[in-house]
Amino acid sequence: DPSTSFRIRAVKLTLDSFENPCILVTLENHDQYAESFAIAEVNKYDLTPREAEVWLLRRADYSYQEIADELLITLNTVKKHLKNIYAKIKFYQFKQEFLEAN
Repeated sequence: DPSTSFRIRAVKLTLDSFENPCILVTLENHDQYAESFAIAEVNKYDLTPREAEVWLLRRADYSYQEIADELLITLNTVKKHLKNIYAKIKFYQFKQEFLEAN
C-alpha cells in the first residue's frame, strides 16, 4: 500500500563478540504503532467502549466530522466524548503528579 508510512529506528550496539560497533535497524509500520499506542491509552485512561472508538479514530487523524460520519453520531456527540476523554487524561495526569509528590 503506497499510503503506508514507516518509521525507521537505528541504535548503535557495542558487542563483546564483535570488534567494530554494530547498528541495529528496525522498521515499524507507523499506522500499527499508532494504533497500538492509542489502545494502550484507552486502557490507561479507562475509557468507555464508545470513548475508545472515538479516541482511536481521533488518534488516526480523523477530523471531528469524519468521526461523526464513521460512527453515525452527531458532531456535538463527538465533541462531548472528546471533552470527557480530555478530562480523564487531565485527571490521570493530576493523579500521577499527586502520587509522585507524596
